[in-house]
Order: sequence, then structure tokens, then C-alpha cells
Amino acid sequence: MSASKEKAKFAAIRLKRFLNIFLRNTKGIAGLAILIIFLVMAAGAPFLTPYDPILSEGLAGGTAAPTWLRYFPPALGGQPDLSENMWVVNDPGFKNPPAINSSMIGEWGYTKSPNITIQFDPNEGASTPGCLDIAFERNEVGKLYGDHSIYIYKDYDFPYSGMPKKFQGRIAFFVNGTGYLRTQRLWNETGSNWYYANITLFYVPVRINVIFEQVDTGQKWTIWPVPQIFYVPGFMDNPETVSIEVDGTVYRYIGYWWIVSSDLDSFNAPICQGLFRGVNPAQAMFTKKPGKYRYGVEITFQDEKDKNKPVYSTIYIDDIDFKILGTSWGLMGTDTYGRDLFTQLLYGTSISLYVGVLSAVLAIVIGLIVGLVAGYLGGIVDEVLMRFNDMLLVLPGLPLLIVLVAVLGTKIENLIILLGLLGWNGFARVVRSQVLSIKERPFIEAAKAVGAGKGYIIIRHIVPNVMSLTYVSLATTVPGNVMAEAALSFLGFYDPYRMSWGRMLYDVQFRAGAIQNWWWVVPPGLCIALLAISFVLLGYALDEVLNPKLRMRR
Repeated sequence: MSASKEKAKFAAIRLKRFLNIFLRNTKGIAGLAILIIFLVMAAGAPFLTPYDPILSEGLAGGTAAPTWLRYFPPALGGQPDLSENMWVVNDPGFKNPPAINSSMIGEWGYTKSPNITIQFDPNEGASTPGCLDIAFERNEVGKLYGDHSIYIYKDYDFPYSGMPKKFQGRIAFFVNGTGYLRTQRLWNETGSNWYYANITLFYVPVRINVIFEQVDTGQKWTIWPVPQIFYVPGFMDNPETVSIEVDGTVYRYIGYWWIVSSDLDSFNAPICQGLFRGVNPAQAMFTKKPGKYRYGVEITFQDEKDKNKPVYSTIYIDDIDFKILGTSWGLMGTDTYGRDLFTQLLYGTSISLYVGVLSAVLAIVIGLIVGLVAGYLGGIVDEVLMRFNDMLLVLPGLPLLIVLVAVLGTKIENLIILLGLLGWNGFARVVRSQVLSIKERPFIEAAKAVGAGKGYIIIRHIVPNVMSLTYVSLATTVPGNVMAEAALSFLGFYDPYRMSWGRMLYDVQFRAGAIQNWWWVVPPGLCIALLAISFVLLGYALDEVLNPKLRMRR
């Protein structure tokens, strides 16, 4: 027990002496401070940002600039015409029952024709219970009422002098009512075959148009017309996607009770092919100054068939959403897919540290073992190991890594193993040369004289004398491996499931004009350089602390 205490006390004294010397080393303190910052970034990434670096797409309008550039004057590189995201609708899913009066439905205004009733249904809904129940009913026989419409709209102010990048919307609906059966030919997109089935066509068809208006100028656009709506019995229990031809028009129908639209996107909605060919619709429909706008849904009941019986149609509306995606976002903006660049930078820190440190540890362990064995055993073992080492040393590093990663896969763990297996050569030669010197010293001869074996001598006498080399080499090997990972990712050999700094730089290449966005290019490049510098400074500091000759020269 006393021997253990003495060893612990001796180790504590050595550690204290090491820290006293290290903390007076300017290079070591600088390198440690930089490294601590990166460790905080890596460990704190899940807490510093709520987004995923790869999966969280569409946060802004794509290739957005940092928000703070709006507040800088143009002479200093500022962009005051940038716009920010806006969520126009506060409660798209009607989670809270809206108050309905003669002109308002909660936050929505509305106008309607006679014979249309509107109420809130707390039991139905697409995403959560609660939706609008809009119904048309004709009890009179012998007369058709024609078209009856209701227009539900939301007015909002757009406060930016710059136009948005895009807008997106969503609407879910389900239609029910009196109708008649009709046999139609259906194309099953899942099973890739034609078949016949009965569908219900409503006596009072329902048309839906999504409207965008400039209130100040009175301009109006129908930005998303919904085709004729019908019901296919049995699809509620066995939902599938089919194409149905009705009166010469083919409609794509998703066989659920609730039909949810995700097509209201200014980049790919029908308006892109119709209203504004070759022009970004969002930038054509918004003006270059603050103004008032309106987003609305127009529902039309078409009472044009069979006047000899009472008819009704009901449409349930839910998840009416509309958001405007601006040209600026967060601290660093977004990439082409609208993913947060600050999030990518934070998560890229952990990848660089993970690759750099683990691959360096693997390389140092292999190099230490090879150097010890070759230096101490000598003879044929030394020749074989060193000639194999020489063969690996003459191979070009980056081209070999590219070939091996392309063959084995771009998974990060594969890269770590490859960097470790290819990075031990130089350190092995340094260790071997040190061992050749140490094994001729008197204390090694004394150990042999008392009967110590080769393994005991290597572990107890030689390894402690080369450990200072190990610490220094470990610190100086990490930068090269960080640069290797960044280089491979920059060339396109990155792990598709993880974000790294090199992958950020790779993404810049394939976005036209993005190379000019310095907030996308500079931060990952600067982080790669600073992380490499931190380990280099630590390596120099450790060399000065652990090497008495260097310490005496100061």
C-alpha cells in the first residue's frame, strides 16, 4: 500500500512540475486556448443550434446571407436589401378553436356567397383534431344555384425593402357529399398496372384556388389551382397512389381521406411553368419596398348537375399555412439547400477532431510498436520492417488515399483506419533510431545481467525513454490528418451522413457564384487552419517542455 502511495505521490509531483513549466510556455497556452474553443464547439453543437447539419433543409430561401449583413452600410460590405423569413399564419392547424363572426374566422378574414355555411369542427383534422367545416346545400328541387364561393384570406405586412427568395404553403382538405358512382380506368403507380374501379363524382364539384394578392396595387395571381376532387371507395383502408382519367383529364390521386398538398412552392409550383417563365415568382410578385399583401384560399361549389334532387357538398379545410423564405438567415447564412452554415461549422468541428485525433493515435501506436521491435531486435526483423516502411514512404499519400477511400467507401471510420495505417512510417523510423541508442546504455546492460527478458526491457526501460517523442509526434500528426480529411472531402470523397469542414468547401464549388460568398468559404477554411495551428503549437510546446536541451536554451 505504501509503495502505491509513493508511486502516486511521485506521479503527482511530476505532473505538477510539468504543468509549472508548460503554463509558462506561450506557444503551449495559445495552442491549448484554441483547442479548448474547438472542444467547446464540438461538445456544445447540440445545445448551440437546434438544427441538423444535413437534414434541416429549407431554413431559408437557399444560399442565404448572414442576417447581420442587413445592418452594415454597403460601403463596408453590407446588404441592406436582404429579407428575412416570415411565418404569415399563426395557427395553421387550428389547434385553438377560432372565433367565427360575419367577417372573421380567427386570424382569417372571409367573404362568402349565400347557401354556404362555415363552422369549426373539433373532431376532424389532418394533423390534429380541429378544422374548418365549409358546406354548400341545396334543398330546393327544380333549380340549380350555379357557382357559390367562399374566399378565406390573411392580410399581412412585408416590412423589407428587399424581395424574398421564395415562398411555400400547405393546405389539407377532405371533400364529402352527394354523388354518383362511375367506373373509371385507374393506373396503379405502385403496382404499375391498369385496372378498373368505381369512383364517386360529386353532384356539386368543389374547386380550390390559392390566391396571392398585392393589396397596394390590386394585382392578383392564382398560384395553385386544385383539380377536380373525387372519392375512391376503399382507399381509406388501403391507401395508394393512382392516376385517374376523368373526361379526358388525368389526375394524380393519393388515396387518403385527407389530401395534403406540398406543391405550393414558388420554385416548383405550376406558376413557375405558367405565369413567370424563367423568372423567380417570389421576386416577380413582391415589390422592392415594404407593402401589404394577402394570401387566400378560394373555394367554389359548382351546382350545375341534376336539379331534380337535393344535393350538398362539404369540404373540411386544415393546415392552411404560408411562409416566406428570405435571402438572409442566422449567423452565417445557409447553403444551396437552405441548411444552416453555422450548424454545419459546429458539427464539422467534432468530425475534424474525431478524425484527426483517432487516426493520429492509431498511427502513433503502430509506429511505436514497429520502431521498438525493429530497433531492439535488429537483424532480419529490422531489415524486413524497415524495407516495408521504405516501400510505404515512397507511395504518394493523397492519390493512394483517394483510391482506397473510393474502393472501401467514404465512411469516416474507414478514413480513420486508412490514415492510421498509412501515417506511422516517419514516426517508426524516429523511434527506431532512438531505441538503437538507448539499448546500448549501461542500464539496459544491467537489466540483461539480472535476467530481464526482451519484453520486460522494452516495456519497463525503453518505452518510458521514448514517450516524450510519442507525445510530441501525436500532437504534430493531428494537423496532417485533419488536412487530409478536408482535402478528401473537398474532392468529393466525404461521408454522406456527416458534415465536415471539407464537405462545406466542396458544396461551395457546385453553387454558381457561391465562391464569392466569403461567409461560406472563409469560416471552414479558417477553422481548418486554426485547428492545425493549435496542435502544431502544442507539439512545439511539448517538445520544449519534455526536451531538457531545448528548455535550457530558453
